[in-house]
Amino acid sequence: MTRRVWLLSLLCCWLLLIRPAAALDVGAVTLIDQEGRDFRLDSLRGQVVLLVFGFTHCPHICPVEMARVSAALRDLAPERERVSAVFITVDPRRDNPEVIKAYLEQFHPGITGLTGAPDALDAVADQYRVKRVEQPMAGGGYLVDHGSSLYILDREGQAQVAVLPGLPAGHIVSLVRQFLD
Repeated sequence: MTRRVWLLSLLCCWLLLIRPAAALDVGAVTLIDQEGRDFRLDSLRGQVVLLVFGFTHCPHICPVEMARVSAALRDLAPERERVSAVFITVDPRRDNPEVIKAYLEQFHPGITGLTGAPDALDAVADQYRVKRVEQPMAGGGYLVDHGSSLYILDREGQAQVAVLPGLPAGHIVSLVRQFLD
């Protein structure tokens, strides 16, 4: 990546710097992983986390974001023990653990998928300012508009960067390595 592209993309990410909306410690919120087990985000403290909000019925953007995270995880193989990736659904009505598990089989095996009670998911999404709006589709069904979906959390569990859609996986890798140093 050229220095100019790197600086531009870094500037864009830092302009989207995420700070918690409230003092709630969402790390203590209990969610459910794709195996049906309880999971708390604070169990990832000490690692840099790629945090993706999305839903399994997303036809376009979410699969691209997940592929980008998968590529970044492959490139981060030497650092994998210090990096985690988490997919959190914005559609708990359809995304139960079994559905999420089947969805994640298309991507890197190191990604943990999470669902949970709507109030628990709302607390986590609200903390990261992820707004979820159901959009009805012709013929029935719905999509969930949820805006930016990929965040990088530092080793203390604080969101530091919202990664713009469309930036290459190499950009994610560069940012993660900065937080590992």
